[in-house]
Amino acid sequence: MQRTVSVVPIPVATAWPGIVAGDYSVGIVRLVTLIRTRINHLLFASVELLPTEMPPPPNGEWWQNFGSDRYCIGRTVLPLTEAIAWYETLGRGCATVPGLSASITAVRLAPEPDYNGFSVLPEPPPFSPDWHGKPRLHRLVPMDALSEPVEAIRNGSTEVQSLIRAREWLRQHIHFDLLAYDDWLGSGALIAPNPLLRYCGTRIIDRSASGETIEAGGTPRRAADLSTLRLTVQEVRGGALGWRAEGIPDTFGRFSATSPTQVATIRHGLFCSLRGLLDHEAPAGFIRGISVSPAAPTVPREAAPPRREPSAPIRTTFVRPQPTHPSAPPPTALYRLEKLRRAQADRTGDLRPAEAPQIPRHVRLLESDREETVTCIRNLIASARSQILFVDPYLDADDLQEFATAASYEGVAVRGLINPRPSHNRRADASGDLFGEQMLEKIQALRDPAERFGDIDIRVSRLRRLHDRFLQIDDVIWHCGHSFNQVGRGEISLMTLVAEPAETREVLEKAFAEAEPFETYWINRPIPPWSLRKAIGDQIRRLARWIERPRDARQREANDD
Repeated sequence: MQRTVSVVPIPVATAWPGIVAGDYSVGIVRLVTLIRTRINHLLFASVELLPTEMPPPPNGEWWQNFGSDRYCIGRTVLPLTEAIAWYETLGRGCATVPGLSASITAVRLAPEPDYNGFSVLPEPPPFSPDWHGKPRLHRLVPMDALSEPVEAIRNGSTEVQSLIRAREWLRQHIHFDLLAYDDWLGSGALIAPNPLLRYCGTRIIDRSASGETIEAGGTPRRAADLSTLRLTVQEVRGGALGWRAEGIPDTFGRFSATSPTQVATIRHGLFCSLRGLLDHEAPAGFIRGISVSPAAPTVPREAAPPRREPSAPIRTTFVRPQPTHPSAPPPTALYRLEKLRRAQADRTGDLRPAEAPQIPRHVRLLESDREETVTCIRNLIASARSQILFVDPYLDADDLQEFATAASYEGVAVRGLINPRPSHNRRADASGDLFGEQMLEKIQALRDPAERFGDIDIRVSRLRRLHDRFLQIDDVIWHCGHSFNQVGRGEISLMTLVAEPAETREVLEKAFAEAEPFETYWINRPIPPWSLRKAIGDQIRRLARWIERPRDARQREANDD
């Protein structure tokens, strides 16, 4: 965090260093608390000072119960002096909810940096809107461990379902994922946007062979006095400082300087003799050109509905070619250092919870919504880059039609490991096509080069019986409670991501290698002798299942017949 130079401000009613009379009109207090057993625990608080040219927003209050906890969010507009006074009471540990007498419980807070001034972060904080640019901040950080309720929601925000819902609700209402930025959890911030310029940046306005003219500055706020401002522009080349220019912006808030050569990277700073540092930027380069190349063409693949559900919609998958990865750079000392830095950043990132959209769902509950279940499984399969493996004793041609066709990359291999009962070989659809004939027909259809699949290999396991169902997508394995032709119907079922898939992959790979191709199995299939007793039993069981079905479902089937 970059510190500012302490300045002596003009005495104003606010008595806060770095603020001059007329900079801001009001302060907006945003307060996020957790209420448990009638105690308000601080989750986050900010006081945003609003420039005089901007109208204040209306007050607002939102709350929601999740389990035994209540989450409250408040937005209160206060006069400038009252808003800063409230922030100071928060630092002393005696703040109350604005407009109420309810006290706020927080651990001991202390300013960072350790003086009453502002700092400008290299990057804007996550809760700062775009119009702030890089605002000046004063921050109150916890000096002790957070309270037990606050630690509990932070630690369980990726595992406990009610806390996951609470986290998403907070994100929707405060517009950033507070529990992903837990360094701001339990803290407070005083936000003072630039009161003179709405934006500050650099650009090239003239280029030639001898040098380039760099313009720095931004748009002045209404009635802003820019006479106390000073802009600096400095080139950084090869890690060392190059030429430097300094000047006062004109009435349009801009300052120009010409470099002796083509600019490599530029950094700038904006200083005020009364307010201190208002803006700065780390060294950055310019975009000097844009290269546009045509996107890889996609080919639509239309999958007709399976035979068992002829009224289902036609599904279209746009098949993309496999991405080409650039060759790795030579393993120089600099490249190895960059890899080490990236690995260190990855490890550091693991210390804070992941962003909410990146939270993987390891378990999916599927019940009474077949269409949603099919869509869910197809979305998983669409990510496959190399292979898909279905492990299901009762996998059939309709399952391949419904799920395998969701693969969206060229050359994805489709494999299946099945273990049908001998009686299953007699099963035929309404047109009289047997189960195996349908499967052979679908295998041939998927092998058509126009479908853009890789190897199509469906095998039958006779040596090892299959019980559980699995879906392997590249190296990821999902365990499924039901067969793919029944999952998501009337019974409760789970699809669970296998946390340690290496051993499961090894077992499935071995079982697949021992199995025989479906074509061989079908030619030599065992056909049990026909039995009147068994046929009558099958019909009775079918009738019993039909009777157990809901009345409206039976009525629809009768109407279809």
